[in-house]
Amino acid sequence: MMHLAVATLLALAQTNDKTQANKYDDAWEAGWKAHCQAVLAGATSPKTSGFVLQIGDSITYSMAYGIWMRGGASRTAEDLSITSWFRVGDFPGGIDVNSKGGLYLAARDVDTSRGMTAAGGIATDEYVSGSGNGLAAMPSTTNTSTAQSYVSNTSTYGANLQITTVASAFPDAQFAVVMLGTNDCSAGRADTAFIADLQTIVAALEAQHIAVVLSTIPPHYANNALAQAYNTKIRAFAQSQGLPLIDFYAEILARQPTNWNGTLLGLNDVHPSGSGGGYDLNSDIYANGGDPATHTTGAAAANVGYLLRSWLTAQKLKEVKSYVIDNVAVPVPGPGPGPGPGPSPSPSPSPAGSGGGGGGGRKCGGSIDGPVSPAMLLVAAVSAVALALAARKSGF
Repeated sequence: MMHLAVATLLALAQTNDKTQANKYDDAWEAGWKAHCQAVLAGATSPKTSGFVLQIGDSITYSMAYGIWMRGGASRTAEDLSITSWFRVGDFPGGIDVNSKGGLYLAARDVDTSRGMTAAGGIATDEYVSGSGNGLAAMPSTTNTSTAQSYVSNTSTYGANLQITTVASAFPDAQFAVVMLGTNDCSAGRADTAFIADLQTIVAALEAQHIAVVLSTIPPHYANNALAQAYNTKIRAFAQSQGLPLIDFYAEILARQPTNWNGTLLGLNDVHPSGSGGGYDLNSDIYANGGDPATHTTGAAAANVGYLLRSWLTAQKLKEVKSYVIDNVAVPVPGPGPGPGPGPSPSPSPSPAGSGGGGGGGRKCGGSIDGPVSPAMLLVAAVSAVALALAARKSGF
Protein backbone atom coordinates (compact mmCIF):
# COMPACT_ATOMS: atom_id res chain seq x y z
CA MET A 1 0.00 0.00 0.00
CA MET A 2 2.82 2.40 0.80
CA HIS A 3 4.23 2.43 -2.72
CA LEU A 4 0.76 3.44 -3.98
CA ALA A 5 0.75 6.38 -1.59
CA VAL A 6 4.21 7.45 -2.70
CA ALA A 7 3.18 7.24 -6.37
CA THR A 8 0.11 9.38 -5.65
CA LEU A 9 2.18 12.00 -3.82
CA LEU A 10 4.75 12.06 -6.59
CA ALA A 11 2.00 12.54 -9.17
CA LEU A 12 0.99 15.75 -7.38
CA ALA A 13 4.27 17.30 -8.56
CA GLN A 14 3.38 16.83 -12.23
CA THR A 15 2.38 19.84 -14.32
CA ASN A 16 1.26 17.90 -17.42
CA ASP A 17 2.19 20.71 -19.77
CA LYS A 18 4.51 21.03 -22.76
CA THR A 19 7.47 21.94 -20.53
CA GLN A 20 7.07 18.68 -18.67
CA ALA A 21 6.54 16.79 -21.93
CA ASN A 22 9.82 18.06 -23.33
CA LYS A 23 11.96 17.90 -20.18
CA TYR A 24 13.22 14.33 -20.35
CA ASP A 25 16.21 15.09 -22.55
CA ASP A 26 17.11 18.45 -20.96
CA ALA A 27 20.32 16.97 -19.56
CA TRP A 28 21.68 16.53 -23.11
CA GLU A 29 19.60 19.11 -24.97
CA ALA A 30 22.54 21.05 -26.42
CA GLY A 31 24.06 17.73 -27.46
CA TRP A 32 21.00 16.52 -29.34
CA LYS A 33 20.62 19.84 -31.07
CA ALA A 34 24.22 19.64 -32.32
CA HIS A 35 23.92 15.98 -33.26
CA CYS A 36 20.70 16.45 -35.25
CA GLN A 37 22.17 19.44 -37.07
CA ALA A 38 25.28 17.43 -37.93
CA VAL A 39 23.18 14.53 -39.26
CA LEU A 40 21.20 16.86 -41.51
CA ALA A 41 24.28 18.81 -42.60
CA GLY A 42 25.87 15.66 -44.00
CA ALA A 43 23.17 15.20 -46.65
CA THR A 44 24.39 15.51 -50.25
CA SER A 45 20.88 15.89 -51.72
CA PRO A 46 18.12 18.32 -50.73
CA LYS A 47 15.85 17.70 -47.78
CA THR A 48 12.12 18.48 -47.76
CA SER A 49 11.17 20.91 -45.03
CA GLY A 50 8.89 19.35 -42.44
CA PHE A 51 9.14 15.82 -43.83
CA VAL A 52 9.00 13.73 -40.63
CA LEU A 53 8.78 9.94 -40.90
CA GLN A 54 6.87 7.95 -38.29
CA ILE A 55 8.63 4.61 -37.68
CA GLY A 56 6.95 1.99 -35.53
CA ASP A 57 4.57 -0.88 -34.95
CA SER A 58 0.76 -0.92 -34.66
CA ILE A 59 0.83 1.95 -32.14
CA THR A 60 2.21 4.11 -34.97
CA TYR A 61 0.41 2.38 -37.84
CA SER A 62 -2.97 3.00 -36.21
CA MET A 63 -4.93 5.89 -37.70
CA ALA A 64 -5.84 6.81 -34.12
CA TYR A 65 -2.28 8.05 -33.53
CA GLY A 66 -2.64 10.91 -36.01
CA ILE A 67 -6.25 11.99 -35.37
CA TRP A 68 -5.48 14.91 -33.05
CA MET A 69 -2.44 16.06 -35.02
CA ARG A 70 -4.42 16.02 -38.27
CA GLY A 71 -7.69 17.55 -37.16
CA GLY A 72 -8.01 18.10 -33.43
CA ALA A 73 -10.32 21.04 -32.86
CA SER A 74 -8.49 21.85 -29.63
CA ARG A 75 -5.19 22.57 -31.36
CA THR A 76 -3.91 26.04 -30.49
CA ALA A 77 -2.36 28.40 -33.02
CA GLU A 78 1.03 27.11 -31.89
CA ASP A 79 -0.11 23.51 -32.32
CA LEU A 80 -1.53 24.28 -35.76
CA SER A 81 1.74 25.91 -36.80
CA ILE A 82 3.83 22.86 -35.98
CA THR A 83 1.40 20.30 -37.39
CA SER A 84 1.25 22.32 -40.60
CA TRP A 85 5.05 22.32 -40.72
CA PHE A 86 5.29 18.55 -40.52
CA ARG A 87 2.66 18.17 -43.23
CA VAL A 88 -0.25 16.48 -41.49
CA GLY A 89 -2.48 17.64 -44.35
CA ASP A 90 -0.48 15.63 -46.89
CA PHE A 91 -2.75 12.59 -46.82
CA PRO A 92 -3.61 11.31 -50.32
CA GLY A 93 -6.45 8.89 -50.85
CA GLY A 94 -4.41 6.17 -52.56
CA ILE A 95 -0.93 4.72 -52.25
CA ASP A 96 1.47 7.57 -53.02
CA VAL A 97 5.09 6.81 -52.23
CA ASN A 98 5.99 10.40 -53.12
CA SER A 99 3.91 11.88 -50.31
CA LYS A 100 5.83 13.97 -47.78
CA GLY A 101 3.33 13.32 -45.01
CA GLY A 102 4.87 11.09 -42.37
CA LEU A 103 1.53 10.23 -40.77
CA TYR A 104 0.19 9.21 -44.17
CA LEU A 105 3.18 7.00 -44.96
CA ALA A 106 2.79 5.21 -41.62
CA ALA A 107 -0.98 4.74 -41.67
CA ARG A 108 -1.99 4.27 -45.31
CA ASP A 109 -2.82 0.58 -45.85
CA VAL A 110 -0.44 -1.00 -48.34
CA ASP A 111 -0.77 -4.67 -47.46
CA THR A 112 -1.73 -6.79 -44.49
CA SER A 113 -1.42 -4.65 -41.36
CA ARG A 114 1.17 -2.20 -42.61
CA GLY A 115 1.82 1.16 -44.12
CA MET A 116 5.06 2.22 -45.79
CA THR A 117 6.96 2.98 -42.56
CA ALA A 118 5.00 1.22 -39.78
CA ALA A 119 3.54 -2.26 -39.42
CA GLY A 120 1.33 -4.04 -36.93
CA GLY A 121 3.11 -6.74 -34.95
CA ILE A 122 6.63 -5.80 -36.03
CA ALA A 123 9.55 -6.13 -33.60
CA THR A 124 12.94 -4.48 -33.92
CA ASP A 125 14.73 -7.63 -35.08
CA GLU A 126 12.10 -8.08 -37.81
CA TYR A 127 12.46 -4.45 -38.89
CA VAL A 128 16.21 -5.05 -39.19
CA SER A 129 15.99 -8.38 -41.05
CA GLY A 130 12.94 -7.54 -43.15
CA SER A 131 11.36 -10.89 -42.31
CA GLY A 132 9.28 -12.71 -39.73
CA ASN A 133 6.20 -10.47 -39.76
CA GLY A 134 4.53 -11.27 -43.04
CA LEU A 135 5.02 -13.04 -46.35
CA ALA A 136 8.27 -12.81 -48.34
CA ALA A 137 11.18 -11.01 -46.73
CA MET A 138 11.54 -7.39 -47.83
CA PRO A 139 15.05 -7.05 -49.34
CA SER A 140 17.51 -4.42 -48.21
CA THR A 141 18.41 -1.79 -50.78
CA THR A 142 19.86 1.71 -50.81
CA ASN A 143 18.52 2.53 -54.28
CA THR A 144 15.67 5.01 -53.79
CA SER A 145 13.46 3.96 -56.70
CA THR A 146 13.87 0.28 -55.87
CA ALA A 147 13.20 0.95 -52.19
CA GLN A 148 10.04 2.87 -53.06
CA SER A 149 8.80 -0.03 -55.16
CA TYR A 150 9.35 -2.39 -52.22
CA VAL A 151 7.61 -0.32 -49.53
CA SER A 152 4.62 0.41 -51.79
CA ASN A 153 4.25 -3.19 -52.97
CA THR A 154 0.72 -4.38 -52.21
CA SER A 155 1.09 -8.14 -52.39
CA THR A 156 4.57 -9.56 -51.88
CA TYR A 157 5.79 -8.71 -48.38
CA GLY A 158 2.73 -8.72 -46.16
CA ALA A 159 3.53 -6.77 -42.97
CA ASN A 160 7.32 -7.02 -43.40
CA LEU A 161 9.42 -3.86 -43.52
CA GLN A 162 13.21 -3.50 -43.74
CA ILE A 163 14.81 -0.43 -42.19
CA THR A 164 17.56 0.24 -44.76
CA THR A 165 14.96 0.03 -47.50
CA VAL A 166 12.50 2.27 -45.65
CA ALA A 167 15.15 4.90 -44.96
CA SER A 168 16.38 4.76 -48.56
CA ALA A 169 12.84 5.17 -49.91
CA PHE A 170 12.57 8.59 -48.27
CA PRO A 171 16.06 10.13 -48.26
CA ASP A 172 14.67 13.68 -48.34
CA ALA A 173 13.05 13.25 -44.92
CA GLN A 174 14.50 15.51 -42.24
CA PHE A 175 13.43 13.61 -39.13
CA ALA A 176 11.99 10.29 -38.00
CA VAL A 177 10.01 9.70 -34.80
CA VAL A 178 10.82 6.12 -33.77
CA MET A 179 8.84 4.07 -31.26
CA LEU A 180 9.50 0.33 -31.36
CA GLY A 181 9.85 -2.39 -28.74
CA THR A 182 6.35 -3.31 -27.62
CA ASN A 183 6.34 -6.51 -29.68
CA ASP A 184 9.89 -7.34 -28.56
CA CYS A 185 8.63 -7.01 -25.00
CA SER A 186 5.68 -9.29 -25.68
CA ALA A 187 8.07 -11.88 -27.09
CA GLY A 188 10.27 -11.63 -23.98
CA ARG A 189 13.41 -10.59 -25.85
CA ALA A 190 16.35 -9.55 -23.69
CA ASP A 191 16.76 -5.81 -23.30
CA THR A 192 20.30 -6.08 -24.66
CA ALA A 193 19.10 -7.75 -27.86
CA PHE A 194 16.32 -5.19 -28.25
CA ILE A 195 18.57 -2.15 -27.84
CA ALA A 196 21.15 -3.54 -30.27
CA ASP A 197 18.46 -3.78 -32.95
CA LEU A 198 17.12 -0.32 -32.12
CA GLN A 199 20.63 1.07 -32.52
CA THR A 200 20.85 -0.57 -35.95
CA ILE A 201 17.55 1.07 -36.91
CA VAL A 202 18.77 4.50 -35.83
CA ALA A 203 22.06 3.99 -37.70
CA ALA A 204 20.18 3.12 -40.91
CA LEU A 205 18.13 6.30 -40.67
CA GLU A 206 21.17 8.44 -39.89
CA ALA A 207 22.97 6.89 -42.87
CA GLN A 208 20.35 8.67 -44.98
CA HIS A 209 20.94 11.84 -42.93
CA ILE A 210 17.57 11.56 -41.23
CA ALA A 211 17.71 12.85 -37.65
CA VAL A 212 15.97 10.59 -35.14
CA VAL A 213 13.61 11.42 -32.28
CA LEU A 214 13.31 8.38 -29.98
CA SER A 215 10.30 7.45 -27.86
CA THR A 216 9.98 5.12 -24.93
CA ILE A 217 7.31 2.43 -25.13
CA PRO A 218 4.16 2.39 -22.97
CA PRO A 219 3.72 0.21 -19.89
CA HIS A 220 3.08 -3.47 -20.47
CA TYR A 221 0.28 -5.08 -18.49
CA ALA A 222 1.83 -8.56 -18.66
CA ASN A 223 5.57 -7.84 -18.52
CA ASN A 224 6.07 -4.32 -17.23
CA ALA A 225 9.44 -5.06 -15.62
CA LEU A 226 10.83 -5.81 -19.07
CA ALA A 227 9.16 -2.70 -20.53
CA GLN A 228 10.89 -0.65 -17.83
CA ALA A 229 14.22 -2.29 -18.69
CA TYR A 230 13.70 -1.44 -22.37
CA ASN A 231 12.92 2.16 -21.51
CA THR A 232 16.01 2.45 -19.34
CA LYS A 233 18.04 1.33 -22.37
CA ILE A 234 16.18 3.75 -24.67
CA ARG A 235 16.86 6.71 -22.38
CA ALA A 236 20.53 5.81 -22.00
CA PHE A 237 20.95 5.35 -25.75
CA ALA A 238 19.23 8.65 -26.48
CA GLN A 239 21.61 10.43 -24.13
CA SER A 240 24.77 8.69 -25.36
CA GLN A 241 23.89 9.13 -29.05
CA GLY A 242 22.56 12.67 -28.67
CA LEU A 243 18.93 12.09 -29.67
CA PRO A 244 15.77 13.97 -28.67
CA LEU A 245 13.50 11.89 -26.44
CA ILE A 246 9.75 11.57 -26.02
CA ASP A 247 9.12 9.71 -22.76
CA PHE A 248 5.67 8.27 -23.46
CA TYR A 249 6.03 5.89 -20.50
CA ALA A 250 6.76 8.68 -18.01
CA GLU A 251 3.95 10.85 -19.36
CA ILE A 252 1.46 8.01 -18.95
CA LEU A 253 2.57 7.57 -15.34
CA ALA A 254 2.37 11.32 -14.74
CA ARG A 255 -1.37 11.10 -15.39
CA GLN A 256 -2.14 7.55 -14.28
CA PRO A 257 0.63 6.45 -11.88
CA THR A 258 -1.13 3.23 -10.85
CA ASN A 259 -4.24 2.89 -13.02
CA TRP A 260 -2.91 3.04 -16.58
CA ASN A 261 -4.21 -0.47 -17.36
CA GLY A 262 -7.74 0.20 -18.61
CA THR A 263 -7.42 3.99 -18.87
CA LEU A 264 -4.56 5.26 -21.03
CA LEU A 265 -4.02 1.70 -22.25
CA GLY A 266 -6.75 -0.72 -23.20
CA LEU A 267 -7.63 -3.11 -20.40
CA ASN A 268 -5.10 -5.94 -20.46
CA ASP A 269 -3.95 -4.63 -23.83
CA VAL A 270 -0.69 -3.15 -25.06
CA HIS A 271 -2.28 -0.46 -27.20
CA PRO A 272 -3.14 3.06 -26.13
CA SER A 273 -6.85 3.61 -25.62
CA GLY A 274 -9.03 5.49 -28.12
CA SER A 275 -11.70 6.49 -25.61
CA GLY A 276 -12.48 6.41 -21.92
CA GLY A 277 -13.93 8.40 -19.05
CA GLY A 278 -16.37 10.08 -21.40
CA TYR A 279 -13.58 11.28 -23.72
CA ASP A 280 -12.42 10.20 -27.16
CA LEU A 281 -9.92 11.09 -29.89
CA ASN A 282 -11.87 14.24 -30.79
CA SER A 283 -12.08 15.60 -27.24
CA ASP A 284 -10.58 18.95 -26.26
CA ILE A 285 -7.21 17.98 -24.80
CA TYR A 286 -6.94 21.27 -22.88
CA ALA A 287 -10.42 21.22 -21.28
CA ASN A 288 -11.41 20.13 -17.77
CA GLY A 289 -8.26 20.87 -15.84
CA GLY A 290 -5.94 22.00 -18.61
CA ASP A 291 -5.01 25.35 -20.10
CA PRO A 292 -4.35 26.05 -23.80
CA ALA A 293 -2.35 29.17 -22.93
CA THR A 294 0.33 27.05 -21.25
CA HIS A 295 -0.36 23.88 -23.26
CA THR A 296 -1.41 22.04 -20.12
CA THR A 297 -3.50 18.95 -20.77
CA GLY A 298 -6.79 18.24 -19.04
CA ALA A 299 -8.83 15.16 -18.25
CA ALA A 300 -8.98 13.80 -21.80
CA ALA A 301 -5.20 13.25 -21.81
CA ALA A 302 -5.56 11.13 -18.67
CA ASN A 303 -8.11 8.84 -20.31
CA VAL A 304 -7.30 8.55 -24.03
CA GLY A 305 -3.85 7.12 -24.72
CA TYR A 306 -3.67 7.82 -28.44
CA LEU A 307 -4.73 11.41 -27.82
CA LEU A 308 -1.88 11.80 -25.33
CA ARG A 309 0.69 10.28 -27.67
CA SER A 310 -0.44 12.46 -30.56
CA TRP A 311 -0.11 15.59 -28.42
CA LEU A 312 3.32 14.56 -27.08
CA THR A 313 4.68 14.11 -30.60
CA ALA A 314 3.55 17.58 -31.62
CA GLN A 315 5.03 19.20 -28.50
CA LYS A 316 8.41 17.54 -29.07
CA LEU A 317 8.52 18.50 -32.73
CA LYS A 318 7.95 22.13 -31.71
CA GLU A 319 11.17 21.98 -29.71
CA VAL A 320 13.07 20.00 -32.35
CA LYS A 321 12.14 22.43 -35.12
CA SER A 322 12.99 25.43 -32.95
CA TYR A 323 16.46 24.25 -31.97
CA VAL A 324 17.54 22.21 -34.98
CA ILE A 325 15.92 23.98 -37.94
CA ASP A 326 15.40 27.52 -36.65
CA ASN A 327 18.65 27.37 -34.64
CA VAL A 328 17.15 28.99 -31.53
CA ALA A 329 19.64 28.89 -28.67
CA VAL A 330 19.19 26.15 -26.09
CA PRO A 331 18.47 27.65 -22.64
CA VAL A 332 21.33 27.47 -20.16
CA PRO A 333 20.30 25.15 -17.29
CA GLY A 334 19.59 26.94 -14.06
CA PRO A 335 20.82 25.95 -10.60
CA GLY A 336 19.53 22.86 -8.94
CA PRO A 337 19.10 19.25 -10.05
CA GLY A 338 18.10 18.53 -13.62
CA PRO A 339 15.46 16.03 -14.55
CA GLY A 340 17.96 13.41 -15.72
CA PRO A 341 17.19 10.74 -18.26
CA GLY A 342 15.19 8.49 -15.97
CA PRO A 343 11.41 8.18 -15.64
CA SER A 344 9.12 10.14 -13.38
CA PRO A 345 7.33 8.14 -10.67
CA SER A 346 7.72 4.38 -10.75
CA PRO A 347 4.64 2.31 -11.47
CA SER A 348 2.99 -0.23 -9.27
CA PRO A 349 3.55 -3.86 -10.19
CA SER A 350 1.64 -4.79 -13.32
CA PRO A 351 -1.20 -7.27 -13.09
CA ALA A 352 -0.28 -10.70 -14.27
CA GLY A 353 -1.77 -12.02 -17.44
CA SER A 354 -1.28 -12.70 -21.09
CA GLY A 355 -3.05 -11.69 -24.21
CA GLY A 356 -3.00 -10.24 -27.69
CA GLY A 357 -0.19 -8.23 -29.10
CA GLY A 358 0.84 -5.10 -30.93
CA GLY A 359 -1.47 -5.45 -33.86
CA GLY A 360 0.09 -8.67 -35.07
CA GLY A 361 -0.98 -11.25 -32.51
CA ARG A 362 1.94 -10.82 -30.12
CA LYS A 363 1.35 -9.19 -26.79
CA CYS A 364 3.35 -6.28 -25.54
CA GLY A 365 2.77 -3.25 -21.60
CA GLY A 366 9.66 0.95 -7.79
CA SER A 367 8.24 0.97 -5.05
CA ILE A 368 9.78 1.76 -1.66
CA ASP A 369 10.63 -1.46 0.12
CA GLY A 370 10.20 -1.87 3.84
CA PRO A 371 8.21 0.27 6.27
CA VAL A 372 7.46 3.81 5.21
CA SER A 373 6.57 6.43 7.77
CA PRO A 374 4.29 9.44 7.12
CA ALA A 375 7.36 11.62 7.45
CA MET A 376 9.09 9.71 4.67
CA LEU A 377 6.03 10.17 2.47
CA LEU A 378 6.08 13.90 3.13
CA VAL A 379 9.79 14.09 2.29
CA ALA A 380 9.18 12.19 -0.94
CA ALA A 381 6.39 14.54 -1.94
CA VAL A 382 8.36 17.69 -1.10
CA SER A 383 11.40 16.36 -2.95
CA ALA A 384 9.32 15.58 -6.00
CA VAL A 385 7.85 19.08 -6.04
CA ALA A 386 11.32 20.60 -5.69
CA LEU A 387 12.64 18.45 -8.53
CA ALA A 388 9.76 19.42 -10.79
CA LEU A 389 10.30 23.10 -10.08
CA ALA A 390 14.04 22.81 -10.70
CA ALA A 391 13.38 21.13 -14.02
CA ARG A 392 11.14 23.92 -15.31
CA LYS A 393 12.48 26.02 -18.13
CA SER A 394 11.21 28.76 -20.35
CA GLY A 395 10.64 28.37 -24.05
CA PHE A 396 9.36 25.14 -25.55
